[in-house]
Amino acid sequence: MNKVYQTRFGGSSAELIQQGNCFQACVATVLQMPIEEAFDAVPWPDDIWFEEFNKWLAKYNLGCVWLESSGEHPAPASKFLGIHIAECKSDNLYNGGSHAVVIEDGYLLHDPLPNATRQGEYQGIYIFVPLRPYSLVRIRS
Repeated sequence: MNKVYQTRFGGSSAELIQQGNCFQACVATVLQMPIEEAFDAVPWPDDIWFEEFNKWLAKYNLGCVWLESSGEHPAPASKFLGIHIAECKSDNLYNGGSHAVVIEDGYLLHDPLPNATRQGEYQGIYIFVPLRPYSLVRIRS
């Protein structure tokens, strides 16, 4: 797997052009594409970026669902097999702000922050789902 690293490192209070692109690097890693081709959530307002992300994913026969953690229900990251993106508290940047990492079968596979030493508590998981599962399966007679 080609692991892609983020190229911007500013927190949410930084100018838009400098805000971190860890999520974009995770998308590029999961879909095995250059970071420049991967969806970048930063330019989109908070209330529509996820909808735009799903529109973008549709061209790859994919959708995405978000499962959020709460105090009563810890992040379900360890319960889902496969490769997904998890959101965690950053222990390395942004004074504990949100950070995205790639997980496989619930375990850290890739942190797009170069030289990351640890990840904070998972806040939730972005699960990729096929839009047309039949197109992924060869029908056997």
